[in-house]
Amino acid sequence: VDNQYRLATTLEEGPSGPPAAGLTGPPAAGPTGPPAAGPTGPPAAGPTGPPAAGPTGPPSSKPKGPPKHSASTPLSSGELDEGAFSKMAEQNERRQKELTRRRRASSLKDNRSSKRINVVLLLLLTIIMGGAALWPIYHGDLSHNPHEFATENDILNRNDVNHPAAWGEEDLELMSNKVWDGNAEFSGSIQYDLVLPGIPVAIDGVTTVKVKVKLVSYRLDGHSNGFRVALFPTSCNLIAGESMLGLDDRYLYVSETPMMIGMEEEVEFDVPAGRYCVVFEYINPPDEQGWRATIDAEIEPHWKEPIFFPLALVTLLLSIFAMIGAQKAGQAWKDVAQPEAPEEKSVEEEVLEEANEERGDASEGDEESSVEDEPITVEPTAENESVEEEVLEEEPKQSESAEEEAAEQTQQRDYTDDELRALGWTDQQIEWHRQSQQPQQQQTEYTDEQLAGFGWTPEQIATYRQQQ
Repeated sequence: VDNQYRLATTLEEGPSGPPAAGLTGPPAAGPTGPPAAGPTGPPAAGPTGPPAAGPTGPPSSKPKGPPKHSASTPLSSGELDEGAFSKMAEQNERRQKELTRRRRASSLKDNRSSKRINVVLLLLLTIIMGGAALWPIYHGDLSHNPHEFATENDILNRNDVNHPAAWGEEDLELMSNKVWDGNAEFSGSIQYDLVLPGIPVAIDGVTTVKVKVKLVSYRLDGHSNGFRVALFPTSCNLIAGESMLGLDDRYLYVSETPMMIGMEEEVEFDVPAGRYCVVFEYINPPDEQGWRATIDAEIEPHWKEPIFFPLALVTLLLSIFAMIGAQKAGQAWKDVAQPEAPEEKSVEEEVLEEANEERGDASEGDEESSVEDEPITVEPTAENESVEEEVLEEEPKQSESAEEEAAEQTQQRDYTDDELRALGWTDQQIEWHRQSQQPQQQQTEYTDEQLAGFGWTPEQIATYRQQQ
């Protein structure tokens, strides 16, 4: 009984061929022993070795492979595409041209700004020079007569600083600015030193200086007589004993007509620049000379006009040339900085374009009339409509197929072993990848030693060879 029990137990638990796990070789499950008709050998696809998806490597260093877009780059295969190189060259050239244009536009803008500043400065100088030339200068004051309604004793008391009726500050300031005979003991004549700056060359109307002398008579002694005014070309300290009658006519003015009391009389001279002494005297002196004003004068020299007017003219001419230069600089900057701005057309060009357009419209009208004489009508049919529908349906299909082909061409790229190693692949992973790339029709032929290494028995190997 014990032997029978042991025999039954042995038959139930005994090995029924290779373990269920199968072989540990490349096949995932391995052969499980000879089938009912003998071992069928490796699976139909043969031992696959590593997974069909290709080597994955260890999880920590899984090679990701090159990115998909790298296949479409011109340098991915090590060969330089001439079209891509020309595009890169054109891009670099356009970039260089843009940088050059910007630098040039910046320099032209600075040049334009500096020229505009020069124009403004020259115009300001012109205004300053013109204003200085026209700004008047006066020597003397005709606004008020301090001796009016005063006797000689009153005037003497006023000149006494210790007297209660002495001159006030305003009167003293007024008398210090006057050119008259009321500041001397002997009245009836005037002497005043005058300096006329300017060009020493005497050119009438160009370098000569105009001098206007205004006179007001306060004489009350009843004598009606003329007067003389002269400009001695020297200092007043050096004319003692000299007579006016010896001067040139341009330096002397004589009037036989007596002056009306309180009325202004104007005398004008045109003399070269230099130092002068302005002298006034009556033809018949006053009977009573003393501290009493009889004549008051105001001298207006125009010596600034010959100096500042030419300077103003020069600066005006320079400003005009500067404006022209600034306009050209601005146009040059605009041509570089704004090249897309359309050029303005002249009136003649616009008229010619309109005439050409009218001619073109007329010729088109003739052609249309000739076509209208022979009308062509095309009736839509069912065949035409079907053809159009087929064409419209094929267009998106063709575009989709073209895109798929381009994507497959970019993805199906054969990498060399060195490229895969550079991407982090191991030699075993590369070998498995090569095996997975082989067509399924070309199955790997394993030797008996390889199958035995996979755990196959001699019976299974023999059965596999018979099936082949």
